[in-house]
Amino acid sequence: MKIYKQTKEANRKLLLLFSGWSASPEAFRHLETEPDTDLWICYDYRDALFPMEELFAYQQICLVAWSLGVWVASAIFAEMNLPFTEAIAINGTPYPIHDQWGIPETIFQGTLENVTEEGLHRFNRRMCSKRDILQAYESIPPRPLDEIREELQALYAAIRKTPPSAPLFSGWTHALISSGDRIFPTGNQFAFWQGRCPVAEIEAPHYPFYLWKQWNEIWNR
Repeated sequence: MKIYKQTKEANRKLLLLFSGWSASPEAFRHLETEPDTDLWICYDYRDALFPMEELFAYQQICLVAWSLGVWVASAIFAEMNLPFTEAIAINGTPYPIHDQWGIPETIFQGTLENVTEEGLHRFNRRMCSKRDILQAYESIPPRPLDEIREELQALYAAIRKTPPSAPLFSGWTHALISSGDRIFPTGNQFAFWQGRCPVAEIEAPHYPFYLWKQWNEIWNR
């Protein structure tokens, strides 16, 4: 795992983002944090190594996870008691390969088998939906294709070997679901989250971060 860190020595608050597959930190760096808050953006999940001990320097942590990052965060924090002030899942579930609660297996495997330049462009087109959002997203320098292929292979292997009975983080305080999500089926997300935490539907595609200018807009809706 790689982590982009924007920190100040005196800060004791942290905004912790687990991004989705293939994303780079530049896709989120337009969002502003409060002056007293550090920012970590986790990405590139070819391994699951996470510096857990560094989190104990913070008095307050806001956790935001998007897409496959919801599963990554759920697995990492499964049995940890951390001072999350908010824990928000956006367009993802802790069961990312699941016919009722996540991405149907055949669709996930189809993406896995087509991590090419053209295949990634098709994925981005579904993820962004609108032409202007796609153009803005694809103007960000992409990560190397081999790297993101290896990342999806690693995620697939880790998800498939996780037993259904394995503990997962249960401290989510909110779930946001995009009405136009063409990656994680909207109905599957509602099927998982309803009854587990407050759920809000937003009018956006799978990548919704263009809606906001500051991180705190996400939970102060």
